[in-house]
Amino acid sequence: MASPVINQPGSLLPSRKWVVWVILVFLFGLGALIRFYDLTDAPLDFHPTRQLHSALIARGMAAQASDLYPAEQAEIAIQQWKLEGLIEPPIMERLTAFTYLALGREVLWAARIYAILFWLLGGVGLYLLVKELKGIDAAIIALIFYLFLPYSALASRAFQPDPLLVCSIIWAWWAAVKWARNSSWKWTVVAGLLAGFAIFVKSTAVFFLLGAYIGLVLFGKGIRFTIKDKRTWLLVLLAVLPYAAFHIYGVYITGQLASQFSLRFFPQLWLQPAFYLQWIGQVNGTVGFPFFLAAILGIFLLPEKSHRAMLAGVLLGYFLYGMTFTHHITTHDYYHLPLVPLVAAGVGIALSTLARQLLGPKWLARLILVAVLLGWIGVNAWDVRVTLKRNDYRPEAAIWKELGETLGQGTPVVGLLHDYGYRLEYWGWVTPSVWFTSGDLRYRELAGQTFDFDTLFIETTAGKQYFVVTLFGEYDSQPELKAKLEKGYPVYKQAGDYLIFDLMHPLMEQQ
Repeated sequence: MASPVINQPGSLLPSRKWVVWVILVFLFGLGALIRFYDLTDAPLDFHPTRQLHSALIARGMAAQASDLYPAEQAEIAIQQWKLEGLIEPPIMERLTAFTYLALGREVLWAARIYAILFWLLGGVGLYLLVKELKGIDAAIIALIFYLFLPYSALASRAFQPDPLLVCSIIWAWWAAVKWARNSSWKWTVVAGLLAGFAIFVKSTAVFFLLGAYIGLVLFGKGIRFTIKDKRTWLLVLLAVLPYAAFHIYGVYITGQLASQFSLRFFPQLWLQPAFYLQWIGQVNGTVGFPFFLAAILGIFLLPEKSHRAMLAGVLLGYFLYGMTFTHHITTHDYYHLPLVPLVAAGVGIALSTLARQLLGPKWLARLILVAVLLGWIGVNAWDVRVTLKRNDYRPEAAIWKELGETLGQGTPVVGLLHDYGYRLEYWGWVTPSVWFTSGDLRYRELAGQTFDFDTLFIETTAGKQYFVVTLFGEYDSQPELKAKLEKGYPVYKQAGDYLIFDLMHPLMEQQ
């Protein structure tokens, strides 16, 4: 295979190492700064349901391993953790719990620091990867996109496995390129371990790795040579073994993982044009659809055929990923996070190539390119700051704590609640049963499930003392539920943020 590209003739950036280091320190420093802004705010700025799921797990782990909490709260915390079950290996949660133990107190924003550091580490891998593929110009542009895309700046602060997932995928790509160029035992082991770790972090990584390896093999080493090479099978074993062990543990030993494979695959959506329009809308809202198209162009501007095939394979993997998780790809924007480094690489390749060829003399091209990039960085960095400053979620903790005290710890309640009751669980120390939202009902109907309102109400409220409403818009959109509660049960307490019905004393029994 071709040797790595250090910088191509006509490069717009000086090749002196000290200049490159200054640029990188500036980019990573500013990228970290915008993410550390408003660090201690409550994790309600980005998919709070997913973040509070991890927060409950981390708190339960810490409670089990220490005496950080009073005995009654420790018991509740451990119970809440166990109720969460398994989605993927709780790496972020374990790290955060260990941090609680090391600090001697619960510091929820520690998880945000880990997420940021993982995203920045992924930036290092992206820079090295794109430099291998196209040179320093493309690598720096890709890094700028990766660090200063507003969506990724917000998503990379979240307490969930996805920042670590993206980081591990990027490093697995880098190792794949090294392995394809030099099939030594050393690079076989490195590539296998990094691919295995990425899949272990979250099994969906396989969609973004398998296509990359297939592209490198088909248009580089050749499939016949690769199959016969013993090192290939070592790589496959290292890539598969970690998650296979976790899968066996979660499905066949504890059984906690089995439920994670339900309500995910809806092939009937393939025939609906709205599905593809919603998918494009998600792409536009995360990486920007024009950038997505530019990235596709950039992929096919790569000089090395096997590298083009590698990134095209990743793109194909993303398509298959979306066709598999049809509901989530149109409703959960963080399912598109692994697309960010791919688009960043493609944009870096496209823009660096076009700038050299279309912007005239080198000094003018350099001036225009630097001005555009600095302007893009400045606008996006300010946009992220404004977004984070606009909303202060710290008062939320007091509201949910007050509601928890009103209900009483351990009280059996059901409710139409924010984030499936996670806010009440985390800050109020009350573990509620949750009444479905309209969206939840539609989602389950898509899977062929049907519900009878009266039966559902009886089953959900059985043994519960209170019905709590905090989602008032959703409450108004379910007139049958609203009529049932208001005509059948007295109001226990009403405040601006919540409404509590007393299920233990139905009005009909008092008449």
